[in-house]
Amino acid sequence: RLRQRLQDPLVTSSSYSSAEVKAWLAALTITESFWNAITAASAPELFEAGSSAMSKVLQEVIALKQLKSTAVSEWPSIFSGLEVIVNRVTLSHRDPGGSATLQDMLVSLGTGHAAKITLPDVRAELDYFPGTMLFISGLVLEHSVGPWDCGERFVIAHFMKDKVHDRMGVPRPAYPRQDYFLEMIEGDAPSKRPRKRVRRR
Repeated sequence: RLRQRLQDPLVTSSSYSSAEVKAWLAALTITESFWNAITAASAPELFEAGSSAMSKVLQEVIALKQLKSTAVSEWPSIFSGLEVIVNRVTLSHRDPGGSATLQDMLVSLGTGHAAKITLPDVRAELDYFPGTMLFISGLVLEHSVGPWDCGERFVIAHFMKDKVHDRMGVPRPAYPRQDYFLEMIEGDAPSKRPRKRVRRR
């Protein structure tokens, strides 16, 4: 957890001392590793930025000797924040606190529901069935999930915050590029030429 100023030392949340939180993180570890791998394949620079930021957070926490009393070393995701949304209609909104290229990863889970996620900026309504994974620039695209007829629905929303990346000195990733996916499909290694990074002014 960050204090108000970037030069302030990192302070871990008191919730990390909870046995329930530690058990929840442990239960998520294998699944989050799978989702990390999907992020690495589909948005490699997002993965690199998130992985670098979380690695630096861990290094600083170790240096401050806070590790014994926290579960920071057990954090399973390259995303710096996770939020669980259970059986809740989500009103149309944009997500503050992150750059446009720090995409959110939304994982729709549950049983027996046929929810849909609406993106009015691009006039799209997408199936949001259990097992759906969606990368979205939550700062740019307004999004909502309306009522659904039946079933249980929950979402694990993954996100990255500018303050974390600013504090760790990690530049923003570029948007995923079409040529990267075309090269993957063709079986060639992605181009090694440098890609443009997005930095905050």
